[in-house]
This record gives sequence, structure tokens and C-alpha cells, in this order.
Amino acid sequence: MKKLLEGTITAVVLIVLVASVVGFLLDRPVLLSYAYSESMTPTINKGDLFFMNPLSKGGEAGDIVVFHRRDGWTVHRIFAVVDGGYITKGDNNVATDQQDGAYPIVRKDDVAGSVVTFMGHPLVVRGGGAIIESVRSKLTNVYAIGVMLLIGVLVTFSSEGKERKHGGHRKRFLRVRARTVYAAISVLIVAGFLFVTVASWGTLTFSYSSTLAGGQREGWHLPGTAFEKNLSVENRAVYPFHYFIEPKGNRLTLLGEREFTVNGGGTRTVGMRVSVPEDTRVYREEIQVRAYPALLPTAIIGPLYNISPYLPLVAYALELTAVLVTFYYLAGIGRGDVLRIRLGRRSLLTKLMGDG
Repeated sequence: MKKLLEGTITAVVLIVLVASVVGFLLDRPVLLSYAYSESMTPTINKGDLFFMNPLSKGGEAGDIVVFHRRDGWTVHRIFAVVDGGYITKGDNNVATDQQDGAYPIVRKDDVAGSVVTFMGHPLVVRGGGAIIESVRSKLTNVYAIGVMLLIGVLVTFSSEGKERKHGGHRKRFLRVRARTVYAAISVLIVAGFLFVTVASWGTLTFSYSSTLAGGQREGWHLPGTAFEKNLSVENRAVYPFHYFIEPKGNRLTLLGEREFTVNGGGTRTVGMRVSVPEDTRVYREEIQVRAYPALLPTAIIGPLYNISPYLPLVAYALELTAVLVTFYYLAGIGRGDVLRIRLGRRSLLTKLMGDG
């Protein structure tokens, strides 16, 4: 029974671990997600955690699906099935998502999965998503994955308590091996490296006005015209970084290369061509900047980045893991116990506090 319980816990941890890593790399929910708004109340309240089947794309009116639209991932119910996809609607919304052209029809390719239901009701954990969001806001995605990896290491590699006879009595010891400690430290090193890399990502922004008084002040431009804007990318580290820049929106056109390398302490000027909209108001433009340490050549990072900005992180993780594994074998780590705790009637806390 004990072996079955341990195996079940290990399997659950590994499944959640794999789902978290896959979801992070693909930037999409896998197996579970949570509601960001009250659009599905009371079926799924804001902050509720729900389970999903990634193999199901829905198909009938009434199915609850998780799909991607231009403002992010959304969980809504299929209101109607039409040629080319679905009309969707939140249970708490008055209108469908597609009314008045607010959003396009949801294609099956945009669906990440269907919400798992039991007897017609979705399986949810009330408030579970709010807890996850709170943790994520403090740890960030990469660090949270590091924590999950650490848990997986401890569950998978920790040895069992051993029984030894001494003076006719059995003594039980909880042994933590050197390989377990090294694996945990290695996970923290890799997770820390990924965290620092993602933390270096940022956004360049600038504002301007579309106005009939264009040219009278700096930043004022006539509607329908275009102008050029130069921005600076600065590497404040001491080591070279590979940079990838992506203008957000269709009003920006990049002048020059979208990927380049900047040496430590260096600066690179990035040119943009801006098409001023006809509507007269103030506009704000954003340029996404992602940086990767120059530990790998751009010939490797570039193709991976074109698939997903997170895939280069996998290459870095594999590179660091290979270094740590090599050091593990060269240093001969793993012989003997690092920590041995005796288990018996008197707990360790009792021994430390003394007899009452």
C-alpha cells in the first residue's frame, strides 16, 4: 500500500511537472488553467482552477472550450457551430464574442482543449487559480518551474528510510544521498539562470500624437503621414547578449536587422518607421526586446527563437545540464550519505528541546 501511494504521488508530480514545462514552452494552457475574469460566472468564477482535456477541441453547442484570441487565452462556451469554427459566449456575458465583429470566429486550431465536466458540471477548484496567480506573481513562470523540478527531484531521487539492528533494537534512518542534494542544487542553478535570462527581457515604448497641428511640437505628426524613430538597446551586463526585437502592432516597421549581438556595456541603435493613423489622438507604441546570453551561437538560437521565444531556454538548460552532469562524474559526487536522521519514538525536535 505504501509503495502504491508513493508511486501515485510520484506519478502525479511528474504529470504536473511535464504539463507545466510543456505549457510554459508552448505558451499555452495544458491539462489545467484558471479563469481571469467573471465572464463565465457562476459556472467558472474568476480565480477558479479548472481541468481541461487537450485532446478535445469541442464540437457541439454547450461545450466549454479554452481558446486563443488576440487579447490572450479565454475560456467560454460554444454558443453555435458554424462553417469555419465556433461562435462563443461567456455564461455571464449578454452578447457573443463575435457580435458586431468584436472578435473573429474561433477556429478549431485556436482551441487548446475542452473543460473536463462531470454530470454536466465542470470540474473546478474554487479559488485555486487565485492562489496560483499569487504565487506566479512572486516567483514568475521560470522560477515556478524550477520549484516544480526541485520537487520532482526530491520525490524521484530521495532514498527511503533504512532499518538497522543495533543491540537487538531496530533503528530507522532517513538518508539523503549526495546525488539528491547535487540534483536539487543543479535544478536551482538551471532555474536561476533561466530566471535571470527572462528577467532581462523588456519592452521599449514611446508615444506620439496624430494631430492636425502636426510639426508644431515634437512628437506631433499629421494624420496619414510617416516618421522615423530611433531607440537604443543597452546591454548593462559584462557579457555579450543576443538580442531579438519585435515591433508590436502594424503601425511599426523595423529598419534594419531584428536580431543582433551587443557586447557587454555596449549599445545598439534600432530604427523604426511609424505610420501615423488617421484618427487624431495620442498613440503608444511598444517593441518587445528579448535577450539571450551569448553562450550559444545565433545559428542555434535564431532557428529556435523563430519557433518559440522560449525554445532557446531549452538549449541553455541542456547545455548547463551537460556541464553539471560532467562535473558530477568527474568530481565523483554521490558516494555515501550526506545527512542521516534517526527515526524513532523520540522525534528530532524532542531531542533538540530536551526531555520535558
